[in-house]
Amino acid sequence: MGRQNRSRKRRDEMNKIKKERYDAKELIRLKKTLGLLDADGKEIKMEIGEVAEIKTPKEFKRAMKSKEERELMYEHQESLEKGQPVVQVNENTGVEHVYNSKTLKDQFGNYPAWFKKKKTAKRLRKKQHAQKKNFKQAWTTVNVPL
Repeated sequence: MGRQNRSRKRRDEMNKIKKERYDAKELIRLKKTLGLLDADGKEIKMEIGEVAEIKTPKEFKRAMKSKEERELMYEHQESLEKGQPVVQVNENTGVEHVYNSKTLKDQFGNYPAWFKKKKTAKRLRKKQHAQKKNFKQAWTTVNVPL
């Protein structure tokens, strides 16, 4: 059993006509959202630079790379900072705990009761990730002939 090409061809022709009509409508809708058409439907002459910022792929990659580097530098600076000690007395036991405001650990190395384990694990993963990004082995930084 073969296909009926005639009906298929007609359907393709009709779909082409529909596509042209819908493309024109979609273009008008896009121009309205960008502000290239006024309320009356007349086009406003504008430079493309006024509507959107044009970047080349190299500029885009450079911007993303610099953003990542800034985040890593911020994490590294944050890791170098030392927190202030905060003293808190446990009401039940009467033991005095001195918490570090940055690491949130007390002098015994424990986290406060309200601190969640998942949050602790997340902080550790972030810290390890930042350390791995900044780590450079000696043999990779020196040019070694192959």
